Amino acid sequence: MSLSKIFVFFRRKIKFYSKVFAFYFFWLVPIQKNKVVFSNFFGNGYGCNLKYIAKELLKENDSYDLVWILKDLSIALPSKIRKTKYHSFRSIYELATAQVWIDNQHKVHYFRKRSKQLFIQTWHGSISLKKLGNDNPQNKGSLRYARLLTLSNRYVNLMLSNSEFSTQMYRTAFAYQGEVLNFGSPRNDILVHTPPHIREKVLNHFSLSSSDKIILYAPTFRSSFNLDACNIDYKQLLNSMQVFQATSWIVLVRLHPEVVDQVHCITFDKQVINASDYPDMQELLVASDILITDYSNTMFEFSIQKKPVFLYASDIKAYQKEREFYFDFEKLPFPIAKNNEELNSKIQSFSTQTYHQNLNAFLKNIKMNETGEASRKVVQYIQSWSPSKQ
Repeated sequence: MSLSKIFVFFRRKIKFYSKVFAFYFFWLVPIQKNKVVFSNFFGNGYGCNLKYIAKELLKENDSYDLVWILKDLSIALPSKIRKTKYHSFRSIYELATAQVWIDNQHKVHYFRKRSKQLFIQTWHGSISLKKLGNDNPQNKGSLRYARLLTLSNRYVNLMLSNSEFSTQMYRTAFAYQGEVLNFGSPRNDILVHTPPHIREKVLNHFSLSSSDKIILYAPTFRSSFNLDACNIDYKQLLNSMQVFQATSWIVLVRLHPEVVDQVHCITFDKQVINASDYPDMQELLVASDILITDYSNTMFEFSIQKKPVFLYASDIKAYQKEREFYFDFEKLPFPIAKNNEELNSKIQSFSTQTYHQNLNAFLKNIKMNETGEASRKVVQYIQSWSPSKQ
């Protein structure tokens, strides 16, 4: 081993153990019962389930001290939420002294939770098409991943689910045997009880008219990190939408964060608009009339509204070699197209009645339970929780 590699190895070890020590050191400080610390996707922004829980906490009680861990401290937050830098010793202090942790991802190895702290793991999806965790063959035999799950399960007190399917998925994918509350995903509350101002907010953001209809195109990413499979002919698509419903149609393109740096490969105009930097995906789902995706779990969330979902899967055979699915792709309740011609045909022949029959049967089979009250019920759980229950 070269000297440079030895240096890097020891530097990482020193950083790791210094952070572990910091957690134990800050345990000398009493837990602050009103403090709640949030971390979204390892400090990447203000959103997902956490945003909606935070909003509900602020609405319910002004006495909470809410702290958001961020990689980029320039991100705007509500004035009553404090910011702290991800991986900083200040963030460790905030976590070590908070009554509640709320996260949507596994914690990394140096985190240490006290027995009298509550850790709510919301996860960052609900129904999953792609196999996760232990269910994903790519993780089979991985000691690193096994250690991650062991640590996570040692600390997590509660997970949130929106279906019997998701609850059982947590049991197998994450080997999680703890408490699960099955009353929906907080971020999906607005898909059940839609606030009237959300669509107007999105329209104004993109300078659209109230009469415009929106197609949201939101593909997931590939391991190649390119957009080769995202080859929708937007002009043809918009022509087909005119046949489907004669009105003004707009396409909002929302790239996955893993490939957003490839957005320059798409030609945008007045009818095809880049929405990749819009901060809240759920608001886009509310405002849109139709969703086109491929293998993204967004299909299941959008369908809560019973709006049309089309799957554009031009590389399905190659993708299934990359990832295994929980469901038979061909039996999903959404029309599937493997090229532009099929997509246009599926749109023009779309039957709302048939779609709703297939969708309702699917949602019944997975025992979907989106109540529209998930955020409120999480807050009620926090308010009623006591360390003596542990």
